[in-house]
This record gives sequence, C-alpha cells and structure tokens, in this order.
Amino acid sequence: MESTRVFIEFLMVLGLALVCGATAQRLRQPVVIGYLAAGLLLGRANPFVSVGGEAIQSFADLGVTFLMFSLGVHFSFRELLELRRIALWGGGGQILITALLAGTSFTTIGFAFGQAVLLAEIVAISSSIVALTLLQMRGAFNEPYARLIVGIALAQDLLVIPFLAIVPALTGESAGAIGLEVTRSLLLAGAVLVSLALLGTRVVPWVLYQVARLGSRELFLLSIVAIAFGVALAGQEAGLSFALGAFLAGVVVSESEFAHQVLGEIVPLRDVFSVMFFAGLGLLLDPEAIARNWPAVVAILLAVVVVKGFTTALVLTRLGYPPEASVHAGLYLCQIGELSFVLALQGLAFAVIDADLYNAIIAAAVISIVVNSGLVSAANRVVPVLALPLRTAAAAEPELMPNPAPDSSPLRGHVVVAGYGRTGRELVRALERRGFRYIVIDRDPDTIRLLRRRGIPAVYGDAANERVLQAARIPQARVFAIAIPDPLAAETAVRVARRLNPVLDIIARADRRVHVHRLAEAGATEVVHPSFEAGLEMVRHTLHRYGVGIQEIQALISARRLDYYEEPEQPEE
Repeated sequence: MESTRVFIEFLMVLGLALVCGATAQRLRQPVVIGYLAAGLLLGRANPFVSVGGEAIQSFADLGVTFLMFSLGVHFSFRELLELRRIALWGGGGQILITALLAGTSFTTIGFAFGQAVLLAEIVAISSSIVALTLLQMRGAFNEPYARLIVGIALAQDLLVIPFLAIVPALTGESAGAIGLEVTRSLLLAGAVLVSLALLGTRVVPWVLYQVARLGSRELFLLSIVAIAFGVALAGQEAGLSFALGAFLAGVVVSESEFAHQVLGEIVPLRDVFSVMFFAGLGLLLDPEAIARNWPAVVAILLAVVVVKGFTTALVLTRLGYPPEASVHAGLYLCQIGELSFVLALQGLAFAVIDADLYNAIIAAAVISIVVNSGLVSAANRVVPVLALPLRTAAAAEPELMPNPAPDSSPLRGHVVVAGYGRTGRELVRALERRGFRYIVIDRDPDTIRLLRRRGIPAVYGDAANERVLQAARIPQARVFAIAIPDPLAAETAVRVARRLNPVLDIIARADRRVHVHRLAEAGATEVVHPSFEAGLEMVRHTLHRYGVGIQEIQALISARRLDYYEEPEQPEE
C-alpha cells in the first residue's frame, strides 16, 4: 500500500539520520552534516535503495514550518523593528555588493548574461532556515552576532520577491511589466506585514487566552499549529516565502503571554520534522551531476563561501559593528538553500538555465551547507584570525561617531565599562545606584546613541584600540571592567590598558576556562568565569537548603574558587 511505503521511507530516513547524526556528534561535527549524509545515502548515490522525494518533501515542509515558527517566537515586533538598520543597510549592502561581485565574476568566466544575473541573485541569498537552526543548535541566540544574522536573513527573504519577478526579464520580457509586478508584490507583502502586526497585538493573544481557559492541552496545540500554517500560507500567497511566513507566525505568537508555553508544545514536533528537511536536501544531491558540472559547482561554491562571507563581514564592520561579530555573521550566512532552489526552479521554467546548471546549483547548495556547518563549528578558532585584518582596518579609519578628546573630560578615579551587554548593563546599574562615576565603551553605534541621549558618558570603538581607551581616560581610571565576549579583543584590551595605567584594577570576563589563565597572564587583576560562578551559586543554594551553615558554605566556596582560578591550565571541563 502507498501509505505503508510512505511510513517505511519515513522510518528509514529517521533511523539513518539517527545513526549518521550520532556519528557526526561523536566526531565532534554538527549533527546537520549527519542528517545531510543520511539523505545522501538514501538518495541518488545509492543504487540499491531508492527513497521517493515527494513524501519526504511533505515531512520536510512540516519541519520548515515548525522550525521557523519556533524561531520566530524568540522575537517580538519591537525587536524586529530594532533590526531595521541592520536589515536595510547591512542586508541591502551585503546583497548588492555580493550580487555585483558574483555577477561580474560569472560573466568573466563565460556564463551568459542572463545566467550570470540569476546566479548572482542565488548566491546573494542565504538559507535563513540553516542559519537560524545553527544559532539554535549552538545556543547562540543571545550572542551579539545573532541579531546581525537575523536582520540580514530577513532582508534576504524579503528581497526574494523582486528577485523572482526579475527572472522573466532575463528572457527578454518587457521591463515595464517586470517593474509593475515587482511593485505589486512588494505592496502586497507590505500589507501582509501590517496585517500580521495587528494580528499579533490584538487577535492572536485573545484567541490563545480563550483556548487556554478551556484547560485542554490538545486544543492549545491544535490552535498553535493552525496559527503557524495559516499565517505561513497567507504569507506565501502574498509573495513571501513559506519559511518567512512561518517565522512571522512565531513573531505574532511572541506578542502573547503564552509564548513560553507555545515553545514547550512545539519543540518536540520541530526537532523530529526538521531532521526531514536536512535529510531531504541530501536526497537532492546527485554525484553524477557534480561530476558532469564540477567547474560550475566550484565557481558557485567560491562565490557563496568566499565572496559572500567576506562581503557580509566587511559591510557590517563598515557600519560600525564589532569585527568579531561581523565575521561570525559572515560564517553563518555563507551558504545557500531553499530560497535558492526556488530561484533556480524559476530560472529553469523560463529557460534562463538548463537542467545541468540547475543540478550544479542544487549540488553547490548542499555542499555549501556542509562547509558552512563546519565553519560555524570551528568559529572559535577561525573568527579571531579572520577578524584581525578587519579590526586593523577599522582602527585606521576615521571614526563614524567622534569621541571626545582625552583631555576634555574631568573624569578621574572612575570605572570604564567595556561592553554594554547583559553583564555590562548590570554593572552600570549598580554603579548608578551608588553614584559612582563611569564611562561605557561599545562598538554598537545604536547603543552609543542611546547612552548619549540618556546623558551617560559613552565612547564608540573597540576596547582593544589605544585611542579609544585614551578617550575613555583609562590613564586616570580606577577600575576597568571588560565585559566583551571576544577573548582575543579582551586579552588585547587588558595588555593595552595595563601599559597605559600600571596600577589600574582590571576585571575581565572569560567564557572558557582556557581564557581565564590567558587574561590573568595578560595583566588582569581578577578574571570571572560566569559558568563556574553560576555553579558556585547552585552549590550555595543547595547546601543551604540542607541546613549547612552560611559560614561553612562560604568557606567551601572560597576554597573552591581559589583552587579553580589559581590551579594550572587544564582541558575544558
């Protein structure tokens, strides 16, 4: 029976994905690579077993919906509005420059003009599903670079609309008709976004409240699924991608008080069906097509990984974002995926490309996701190296936001806080409550503008830059608190600050054990490891519940802290 065959294929994919995912995990590789490998082993590369693509694609669509919906729940409309500068200038600049460089390169190596333009569009657009999935798998949604990735990914998804409308023009259709279609699509998409904002603030919270009052978990889950698919389909009808529609459905739900409960209900479904999405990509890979078209595959891969990755990092750095965060964004976005398949299918339908080039695009997309997963996995080693030339170039350029001259401020004996993230904000709150004077250093222009509007002394720039530290009056400061996530920049900031002020009290944050000792060797007075400190707080709470005295607990914690921070460097725990 047909239904039996479908479930057998589903079981085969899940079973092999489990084996390949576990193998990838044992080899310390992203599990996404294992899922892709499972699809490859059951696809065209396997002459003995053939898994039909249609049934798996249906399950994959479910995975895309639940995955993007759950990611959207992490964001609110207010947070998306805060990303408009990143989306407009970062996303727009990245897409434009990447498309120009890639299109020129494709024309130079012999592709026809129409093919070069289509390939440039395909290369410029990343898979938001892959990028956001990697963020979720690595628990990196609270990292500084996450908002850069989300902003650019949203801009790319929206620009697919005019890109699709342009494809017929590559075959000679009138420019006027194409312009009219682009305008119509953009206006319709804008109307959908306004409607979703109204749904999120008015209708959906009320609906979920009414369903929750019934006290039925099953009905609550059904309402979530209905909202996810309903908004996703509405977005698709308006010209948005189905994935973007599902993401916006999650944003709509995030405005309600039930967002955390929604996540709890949807995550198990997301995790099962998202496996099918990546396995489905592996099924598309045809080794024979790669062999026949390997020059085109290599050219597309170089454009995706090298040109787009570099362009993304460069554009964001020029906009004033930290080089390390910019490089992270470039690594996460140097791939192509589902939206590129849509553009390629459109090009095939209008005879802009032939079947061989279409297969080359599919192959390059799947391989780019594998390469991308590996680069993200190695980000801690790769980012400091790639960020170094960007940091050097940024330091040599005129400042985007001029800082006060070092001698123009009367500050003396103050605290310099480098990094206005969660850690830096808590410290600033404490300093404000006690009335101690301080100055903040940050690389986010939006943060600096906000602080200055509030009357808070703030210096724009990299805390590892001597000129920036001079502007923050480090030679006259009493305490330097380094709360930036990049270990290389933190270590450099410690060395420069120690040279400028030998008696300065320097407190630094280290996210990994290995960086604790490096920062101490660089000259930090005290290094704080947040994960270790959180563990000590759990020890304090647990022992107190069992009646252990406060003095005994404090002695135990003090001894452990002394051992941890002063014992020789050891492998990560």
